[in-house]
Amino acid sequence: MSSSEANKAAIAANRKTIFNIESNVLSNKALVYQSRSMIEENRLMIMSNYSAAFMGNRQLANANTDEIFANRSAILAAMDTDGDVQENYVNVQTNKSSLDYLAHRSGLNSSVLAISAKMADVNAQLVAINQEIMAANQSIVEFNAAQIALNSDMLNGSLQPSKATVEGNASMVAANTAAMADLSSNVENNRKTMDEILETSASNASALMANKDTINERRVAIMENRKGILANKQKIG
Repeated sequence: MSSSEANKAAIAANRKTIFNIESNVLSNKALVYQSRSMIEENRLMIMSNYSAAFMGNRQLANANTDEIFANRSAILAAMDTDGDVQENYVNVQTNKSSLDYLAHRSGLNSSVLAISAKMADVNAQLVAINQEIMAANQSIVEFNAAQIALNSDMLNGSLQPSKATVEGNASMVAANTAAMADLSSNVENNRKTMDEILETSASNASALMANKDTINERRVAIMENRKGILANKQKIG
């Protein structure tokens, strides 16, 4: 077999390998979009759960707490006392009630601050992620610019088949073969990473749905508390 025929056979073999790589790359591309869809869906569910838990249930529960201690204050204020001992007893209970409320409120402040610190860290990570996305977009722009320039060079005659040589073709075949090996390895690594991401996203989705159920159950409990608060208020009135 002549060198030219060997090049031809190698080029045909490379073309077959490229076809298989293209199939895997496009398959990975579809999985990338699937994972992004799942991640975005989970992100929206996270925000929905956050809003329902913090802006919904939390505010309802806090309103209940305020009314519970308002009832307590009214109960203590309405107590009949006879003498300093009994009056002091009611006043001590009033102070204790205030301290109970303030200790509860201060503890909640601590928990909110701890959560806020974590959210600030998450926001910092999101800022970094945005920067990575912008850098990736820039790499696309630069790649496209380089390929536009290459097309322009070809149109201007930089690619001249008449000047091709057997040795030059063999060198390019070898370079293409090496590039395919690197590309195949990257495609395989991408698939492994993608499978892990999809598994994590599915697990996150299940956890988020469980959280949503818990949030709904807690809202029912909060409203049950409210029935008791209103019943006490009617007795006070």
